[in-house]
Amino acid sequence: MRNPALILIFVLIIPAVIAEKGKYYEKEKICKELKTFGIEKFREMVTVLYSQKFPNNKFEEVNGVVDDMTKLTEKCCKDDASPDCYDKGATEISEKSCGKDSPYPKHPGIEQCCTLQGQEKKLCLALLRYTADELPSLLEPTNEEICTQYNKEGSDYAIRYVYEFARRHRNIPAGFVLNATQTHVRMVERCCHPAAKISCFLQERLQLAGSNIFLRFLSNVCNNQVNLKSYKYGLSSYYGNLLGANFEEASTISSHFQSGLEKCCLQPQPECIIEELTSFHKVLCNESKLDATTEEFRKCCKKPALDTLLCVDNLKRQARQSPDLTHPLSSQLCAEDHPHGVDRYLFFIGLRHASTSLPVLTTALDDIKTTVTACCSAADVTACLTEKDSKLNRTTALLSKIDDTCSQYFKLDLSAFKTMIQKKEQGEGAEMRAKTWLELATSCCSQHSIPQLCQKLTQDIIKYDNDSGI
Repeated sequence: MRNPALILIFVLIIPAVIAEKGKYYEKEKICKELKTFGIEKFREMVTVLYSQKFPNNKFEEVNGVVDDMTKLTEKCCKDDASPDCYDKGATEISEKSCGKDSPYPKHPGIEQCCTLQGQEKKLCLALLRYTADELPSLLEPTNEEICTQYNKEGSDYAIRYVYEFARRHRNIPAGFVLNATQTHVRMVERCCHPAAKISCFLQERLQLAGSNIFLRFLSNVCNNQVNLKSYKYGLSSYYGNLLGANFEEASTISSHFQSGLEKCCLQPQPECIIEELTSFHKVLCNESKLDATTEEFRKCCKKPALDTLLCVDNLKRQARQSPDLTHPLSSQLCAEDHPHGVDRYLFFIGLRHASTSLPVLTTALDDIKTTVTACCSAADVTACLTEKDSKLNRTTALLSKIDDTCSQYFKLDLSAFKTMIQKKEQGEGAEMRAKTWLELATSCCSQHSIPQLCQKLTQDIIKYDNDSGI
């Protein structure tokens, strides 16, 4: 799994970041890896990193900057290259990025970076990160279509596939993307050979099933971590539901999991996230707590660490009883002698909504948190909470409606579900409201729904509810 070259190329691409941390560009190691892997594999590694960085840009634009970075590395790895070869070349590339007619990808925020000078400019450009909506998953062509495309594109097939796959998995360690794309290309090379058996693709995909499931899991949790504002609150309630854990236990488990994601999702090397998830397995499957969990959960914990997480991810959550949340809320919620009062309040709300996906639950809890914490900073906390009581009640009631809607969504076929929604929505604007609920359900009831899309849909439905009542 370990890929030293990928880590070193990350250093190459972000020299200013490394320099700021007191490290230096290791020319000898980079050049050794270039020689070992060859220029084409080296290009693939660079393409992964830049496709993740510029997911919404065209292949030609990404390929342009990849070409220049690869040529720069080749040039600076020659025996007669000057010591400042890379630094000068990187400066030229950063200047080219800021040119009016630059062939490189355009990135939100690049204008601000281009007002800076020297290392500051390179650092700014290196740290830019795209936050646009997730791209749809790659459509899986038929075996015949794959081979037709492979034979048509020839040597370009691999690099184009790397680009398409990497830009759809931009929030996971680049090493996983590189491994997955190289495995896919090897499969295509073998199975599109004239002498290959008809069953070749099936046999290859069966071997890859486990790694593909893990990749989807990792992509889901890392997308949530990167995109959801209050992910930790949703996670705490999630583990409270799943394990029947109290607030303190669920908070400890969720904090451990989230800190690992925060540390490793955007790191290039896979080892970081593997180590963190393996460590998390010990926390999740703590032997002293297992007796209080379900039989299904205990079975999951008997598996190897990473398999355990995939197994647990498929377990159904159960809504838990929580203390009555009196309204209007007491100012004690904000008191210094009442630690984690707001966190605890959000945890109990989340416990009641086990059918709501994490992106939706987290977004609703974030809206509630924003309202409550604003009141905690007010001159008269009690008056503020009393004034906001109606809004808080509406949001929690809306969350309950979403939870019930998702519960029905999984029980009914789509036609029956649509009929149910249409019957519920009556009066002026009923058609639009029904459409809104259908979109939310079909897009966001799944536990693995797209975080940015569902965050937006949930925010829209909360705003619409506050403005006019749904």
